[in-house]
Amino acid sequence: MGEEAGAKRKLSASISSDGDEDDFRKLFQFEEEAEEGESDSEPEFDCDKWDNDCRVITLKSAKSVAGYHLMPTCSRDPEENPSKRIKVSPEVRPHLLDTSYKDEFKANWTRNKEFQLDNTELIVQPFKVCVVNNFLENPSFLDEIRQEFNEIDWNVRSLDLYEFFQSKDLKHLTDLPNINLLYKLLQSDVMNWVAEITGLKLTHISATCSFYSNTDYLLVHDDQREDRMVAFILYLTGKNGWLENKGGALQLLNKDNEGQPAEIARNIYPANNQFVFFPVTSDSYHQVAEVTSLEDTRLSINGWFHTDKPSTFTTPKYKPYPDGLFGEKQNPPIEFDSELALWLTEGYLECDIIKEIQEYFEDHSEISLKNFFKVEPFNELKLILTSDLSWVRIGPPNRHCYEVAKIKDLPVVLDRFLMLFQSKQMFDLLKRFTGIEFKASSTVKFELQKWTHGCYSLLGDYDWYEKKQLDLVMHFGCKCNSDVIGGRIMYVTTDEEVQDALITLEPEENNLNIIYRDTARFTKYFSKQSKCDRFYTLICSYTE
Repeated sequence: MGEEAGAKRKLSASISSDGDEDDFRKLFQFEEEAEEGESDSEPEFDCDKWDNDCRVITLKSAKSVAGYHLMPTCSRDPEENPSKRIKVSPEVRPHLLDTSYKDEFKANWTRNKEFQLDNTELIVQPFKVCVVNNFLENPSFLDEIRQEFNEIDWNVRSLDLYEFFQSKDLKHLTDLPNINLLYKLLQSDVMNWVAEITGLKLTHISATCSFYSNTDYLLVHDDQREDRMVAFILYLTGKNGWLENKGGALQLLNKDNEGQPAEIARNIYPANNQFVFFPVTSDSYHQVAEVTSLEDTRLSINGWFHTDKPSTFTTPKYKPYPDGLFGEKQNPPIEFDSELALWLTEGYLECDIIKEIQEYFEDHSEISLKNFFKVEPFNELKLILTSDLSWVRIGPPNRHCYEVAKIKDLPVVLDRFLMLFQSKQMFDLLKRFTGIEFKASSTVKFELQKWTHGCYSLLGDYDWYEKKQLDLVMHFGCKCNSDVIGGRIMYVTTDEEVQDALITLEPEENNLNIIYRDTARFTKYFSKQSKCDRFYTLICSYTE
């Protein structure tokens, strides 16, 4: 199943209005961190092409992991002699192979009827999913697998859709004998068993090992790609099991009337020796909930059974929020009966400072202006944002999950604040800041967003490269960005195989971030483990 990291460069050219004029004129230098990653929203499991595009960490024991997530469920006693361990081989529980069991399962599968039998549950809503507990006859074999997880060179997966660790395709892990034995069982007995009880023609397998630790997740997707027919997961939670408060559930989503994913309909929590599988269809929207445990990791072996006759999938039409960043509404410059000097910190209207800003922006196409608004109006705006405003949830969840303010009936101060960014004065100031020549036909789109735990915005299929724009980004409500896990805006280049992050904006309040966007943009998942429980973001996109 689709359970699957980008170079970060902080937006670091900053001008601050604090301190004396000499300090005010200083520009900070870029800070770069090299990371590499992938382009697609959905992870590939045959890793031959992308293994060189990832950071790799080697876990020789739980205590050897420095700067990454610990894996207490995989620890091995260093004094233990592996040669003395009892050798076991994996086998499917015999009763699952009985003719009577298979006949009853096939009958209910064909009739699309829910049933429970011998630790097996067939779910049919919101889509067909089978959960088999006590799948292997000898669950102690999974203890051996967990030990071998320590020997894997893990790839760090960190993009818009996901955050977790993943191995190479199991076909490459031939030096790990127990994982290799399980792989052979999956590609033979298990694949044949699934094919028989479902009536689906399956030809080959792709699979990896995955582990999700604290704050890791996989967001909404449907697994549709090429010749995938059935997704599967085998969980290895260990003898201590898994509690619901640790997160990490496989979540199944309903669809709305337009065929888009909607609310969560079912949670399937990991259990040791539990095997879950489902056909890949136009309905199979699912996600892995964020893991929220510092002590335990969500371990699994997962992948797909493939076919030589791929299904034809239908893609529902996406209808963006009409007044938002992806809608059709264009806002031309408006007359505004207020002076910029009443809102902006004085220095940002001085000619010599504006000249410095423009020179830097013309060289780098980005800049961050600290303390852009005066303290009094900015604090008043923050207070209004936390009042009883009307918000609407933006979706669908395979694209976006956050709230935007309804622009009608806003408090006067907030309404005038938004008018400021649509004003002719702001267009003129941005021209002086950036050197961009706005035309009479230039317009702006904007969203005032509310971000709470679990919010995100994915890349989707928006035509980023055909719509080059000037972005303005401001944050409110989180004084210390270290209190936010995730929630950062990332500007990335994408192609078929690789996704590289060029600019990263942390949610630092009262910074006006100006970016000439000729790349794609997304916002990382806002973790439930963040100390900050909410913040607000204004994004404006100006056309030339």
